Amino acid sequence: MLLRIKTHNDKLFWIKQLDNWYVIHKVYINEKTFKENSKRYWYTHKLLRRSYFTIKRALPNMFHYLSNPKIPHTTNGIEGYFSHLKNHLDLHRGLTPKTESTLLWYVYFSNKNEFLKPLGLPENDKKEQQNAALFQYKL
Repeated sequence: MLLRIKTHNDKLFWIKQLDNWYVIHKVYINEKTFKENSKRYWYTHKLLRRSYFTIKRALPNMFHYLSNPKIPHTTNGIEGYFSHLKNHLDLHRGLTPKTESTLLWYVYFSNKNEFLKPLGLPENDKKEQQNAALFQYKL
């Protein structure tokens, strides 16, 4: 359903539907289980409750792509890239955490322009090019 949101009105409708869903299921979501002979309790459906409130807290940042067409609608592209990167890191199982971090920074600096172009952000400046050269040297 989220992937179908293309306009500001779609966003408002989806948020209203989420609010309506919460109103309908509020009692269930807020159901508590009490420990016998104690005042301690926990939410019976804590995972559902946590999921709802995570979405609710994320709402201000979920729809930036509607106002900026350069932002992709999904994170599939970047997740695919990170998956590819993880596969390459797995080939080098003996890396120390410091060397692994250096490798990740090297990949970031050597591909930074590719990450920034879709967002319309400025490309590498001289200082960042020097940093990229430094990380390349450490490898």
